Amino acid sequence: MPEEFDFSELRNYLQGQIDMGLSDVYLDEPWTLSKPQRPAAMPVHKPAPAAPTIQPPPAMQPAASTAAKAPEAPIIPVAAMPAARPAAKKAAAAFESAESLDAFYEAIQNEAIYSGISNLARYEGPESPKLLLLMPNPLPDQGGYLSSEAGQMLIRLFSNLKITADSIGVTYFYKGHTARNIPPLFEAALRKMLTKELSFVNPGIMVSFGEGLFHQLFGKGKNFNDLAGTDLEFSGTKTCSLVDAVAMSQDKQLKWLTWKVHLPKSSYFC
Repeated sequence: MPEEFDFSELRNYLQGQIDMGLSDVYLDEPWTLSKPQRPAAMPVHKPAPAAPTIQPPPAMQPAASTAAKAPEAPIIPVAAMPAARPAAKKAAAAFESAESLDAFYEAIQNEAIYSGISNLARYEGPESPKLLLLMPNPLPDQGGYLSSEAGQMLIRLFSNLKITADSIGVTYFYKGHTARNIPPLFEAALRKMLTKELSFVNPGIMVSFGEGLFHQLFGKGKNFNDLAGTDLEFSGTKTCSLVDAVAMSQDKQLKWLTWKVHLPKSSYFC
């Protein structure tokens, strides 16, 4: 475990839970107590410059071999060579040429991943929000996300990081109201759609929620536990990934992990 992160407060909290039973030793939302502090940066020691290396004089090269050369391959006349096939060009998707956010949503309605699905969830929030919350998919039977239990919890969390509710927007990686398994080919299409959507929404910072969404954005080779809360970028947008918001709203320990361990890793909220 990296030494630069101080886990003493989280350790004390968990020890308190063991010693005190199920009683509420701390408040349910730790961000009502104090703002997380970013861990101090470790000093960087620069290595001493290496001594210059003295190169020996070049050795004498042996005379070229007088052995007979192998016969060269016959030259094929240009006219007899097969013509190169022109590279196949994939037509750009209609949403890539959209010139407004409304036109973008109309265009993605016709994409294969949304075939037969109506009323896709759209961006909710102000123009150029200070903070964009990226959710895996809309909550079922829900109005605005920020009015949900998880949304209200996130408003309280980020208000303690000096980000007000009226500067927060919400959008969804998969915009259908019914969750589904998304194959890798469609994941690539959804990343392109998100990139185009971000060009219209223009957020200051984007926060994604959930390990599954983290891998859809950054690939299976990235380790969520190592990178949660750290400074990342998606398509030129400052991005930070946190645990699933619904799970966090129902689990006090995930709230403490977010507040005391993950968020202090980021410089975006200092």
